[in-house]
Amino acid sequence: MTFSLDLTKPLSRVGLVLNLVFLTVVFSAISWLSFGFMTNTLPTSGAHEAEQAIAQKVQDETFSKLKSAAKGKVFDEKAALEEARTKGLEAAAKEAKKIHHEAVELWAPFAIFLLILSAIFFAGFLSIALLRRVNDAAASALLGFIAIAGALAYATFVAFEPFLTHHELTKTWAPAGIIGLVLFLPLFFKGENQSHTEDAH
Repeated sequence: MTFSLDLTKPLSRVGLVLNLVFLTVVFSAISWLSFGFMTNTLPTSGAHEAEQAIAQKVQDETFSKLKSAAKGKVFDEKAALEEARTKGLEAAAKEAKKIHHEAVELWAPFAIFLLILSAIFFAGFLSIALLRRVNDAAASALLGFIAIAGALAYATFVAFEPFLTHHELTKTWAPAGIIGLVLFLPLFFKGENQSHTEDAH
């Protein structure tokens, strides 16, 4: 099989490309989904609940004040409730931006933590594929070390791309991913070890 955790299993150039593409797609998807969940879905849900709590609190306080002010007079409960609801919604709307910002800040560390995990696992699996290619091509240990450094750079860039895109820093950090890919190139040019008959297809 092309994908394997066995370091002694040979991996052809085509196999390395397939591993690279597969792992890139998988971990990029994981990073985007986890980042979106932590910076959009959860904060939005939390902010909505907080806004509802503020609206309800202001509504109750306003209704109580209107009811107290109507002592000795005819109290129009329906009109008072409508006015109180309006006041509550206005209060929630004023605080909405602040509430959402606080919710995003609350979950931001968890979002970064998930991206770090994605980068670590991506770099780990990619390093295994690279070491299999190193063994198959009978490449030097130095070449293997350089390739693993490239795996770390490339995997980190791919994993943190959602964060970089969110902060409009993708172009600034793109060279890191490109350099990582360049460090793989020697392994693509190395020949196949003829003693191996098993391929990665």
